[in-house]
Amino acid sequence: MILTGANGGVGSIMQRMAPRYGNISLLPYAKNELDITDADALALCFNRAKPQYVLNTAAYTNVDMAEKDPAAAYRLNAGCLSGMVAACRECGAVLIHLSTDYVFDGKKLSPYTEDDRPAPVNEYGKSKREGERIVLSYEKGVVVRTSWVYSLFAKNFLAAIPRLLAERKEPLYVDSIQVNSPTFAPDLADALYKLAGQGLASGLYQYTSEGGGCDRYTFATRIRELMTGGVGSSSGIPAPVLPLTEDAGTGGAPRPLYTVMSPALIGKELGLDIPHWEDRLVKFLRNEI
Repeated sequence: MILTGANGGVGSIMQRMAPRYGNISLLPYAKNELDITDADALALCFNRAKPQYVLNTAAYTNVDMAEKDPAAAYRLNAGCLSGMVAACRECGAVLIHLSTDYVFDGKKLSPYTEDDRPAPVNEYGKSKREGERIVLSYEKGVVVRTSWVYSLFAKNFLAAIPRLLAERKEPLYVDSIQVNSPTFAPDLADALYKLAGQGLASGLYQYTSEGGGCDRYTFATRIRELMTGGVGSSSGIPAPVLPLTEDAGTGGAPRPLYTVMSPALIGKELGLDIPHWEDRLVKFLRNEI
């Protein structure tokens, strides 16, 4: 399996967990090792390696910057996928591509399924939806949507919460408006390995932790409770957590307010026991995978 975006939050976990899946040989490529916007470079790499699967975890993920520079977002989230599909088709590889809950408008009040119509409200979501279309037009294309992926190897707000609580004296104000499903990165990686191991070769799926209906404030509050109880490596009393209930007015991209997704389909297809998001917080704080 070729892995792109190898140094990202998901790519890092895929590499750390690779020894568990001895039947799958992982060939990781960081962005400085393989330019996914270069169709010729992709074709050369894939033809040499002849992988059965290509897992694309590389993406443009800065939602606010995508609003200011949509061309950059489209280049990484959609434009490069035509070359990736062509390279996969030439060597016969299945292409697994990660997508996002931001393809939805957030107006639904129950978990989104794969049958719900995408309607992104910002340029990031639009670029990811266009990428989905390109991959799903390929007869061996698999799209896996996920959301709020966190681990201590990730570089996002959820991943940073333990450090922020340990270092701060003043309260940490956390958004309580957006509702979603936090996803523990090792669980997502396990699902992706099992997807390849079981030979799934096409389709649209969604993978998140169960128990959707969580906002960042709820997530941070539970983290603080565990840290206060001695879970994790920090010492001392963590900073208080307070809800931020109004738009901070940053002038950034619009966000959908409710994007909980149901993982039922992929759970059924792969026979996965998908955990509740709260059940993974101790492993997160102990840096376990």
